[in-house]
Amino acid sequence: MMICAECGRCGRRSILSQRADADAPQLTSSEPAEPVSLRCDLCGSRRVQVVQFDSPYLAMAFIAKRGSGR
Repeated sequence: MMICAECGRCGRRSILSQRADADAPQLTSSEPAEPVSLRCDLCGSRRVQVVQFDSPYLAMAFIAKRGSGR
């Protein structure tokens, strides 16, 4: 699984990580997790949308702006 992001203001698209352990159980904590707040490294906007892809080919098409997000 590939995790990508797209800025809602400037349109920059980035690959954040490749998750090889997508089917592995998640460790849970008794404390609630802090919400994740991403910021665009190009314009500084906080309107960043996270998109997940099952295939690296779909992620590369997304980055190259040849494919639409989900």
